[in-house]
Amino acid sequence: MPKNIKSEAFEKFLVDEQITCFDKRDIGDEDGTVVYRSYIQTAIGDMPIFVLLDATIYSVIRVLVGGGVVTDDNYNAIVDFINRENSVYKNFKYYVEKDDDSVYLDCIYISSNTAFEPQLLYVLMNQIVKYMPGVTAELKQVMNIDVLPNPFAAHEHHHAHDDAAMESEKRS
Repeated sequence: MPKNIKSEAFEKFLVDEQITCFDKRDIGDEDGTVVYRSYIQTAIGDMPIFVLLDATIYSVIRVLVGGGVVTDDNYNAIVDFINRENSVYKNFKYYVEKDDDSVYLDCIYISSNTAFEPQLLYVLMNQIVKYMPGVTAELKQVMNIDVLPNPFAAHEHHHAHDDAAMESEKRS
């Protein structure tokens, strides 16, 4: 597995700057991918933000803007919003992922491993963090929601006996 120099540099930056809002997970793939996760707090709920660092030239800041929110009814309004925002902002782009009916925002930072600057990555991330609260009212409208659904609901693990116990409690 290639050495992930960018992750080491980002980790040192986080420690030096006393930034403690990230959970870290080593993926263990052929590119040595490490994922850092935090949240952007907005008026409609917390949006997971991920920093994906690996041994390639690409570093990705990814925001799960709305997990499972895309429907046949709101798809056109969401795409219109995305197209308008994507035409204005150069450093990040929205997209709809059909596989999970979710809206994402990505920012790609390209650098060689030795030219990687964690400070620049952090500046790009802060631009997104500062931008999101200003569009949440419009996102709420185009997604036709009051609050964001649990972004990890599709990945939650339930046991049949837990569901039966919950149904039993509801009936009593």
